[in-house]
Amino acid sequence: MAISSEYAVLSDDLKAIILPADVQKWVSGVERFVVVMEGDDLILKKARRIRKLDELVKRDTPPLSPEELDSLIHETRKNGSRS
Repeated sequence: MAISSEYAVLSDDLKAIILPADVQKWVSGVERFVVVMEGDDLILKKARRIRKLDELVKRDTPPLSPEELDSLIHETRKNGSRS
């Protein structure tokens, strides 16, 4: 796994995270991400199957359990590799 060589920083208005150039290159072409927060960790995963994620992850429903989220990420990766 590649590790970015620079820190990400918050924008001046504190509403956006400015990513290092190598991470920006990695996210280019992707419009949505699955974001997982756990303790001090923030995990950003590319979401290639937008329709499926929109159906399963809604603001008005309880958060997914870690097991459900793991299953969703696994399914998304599996289906994304067939595209």
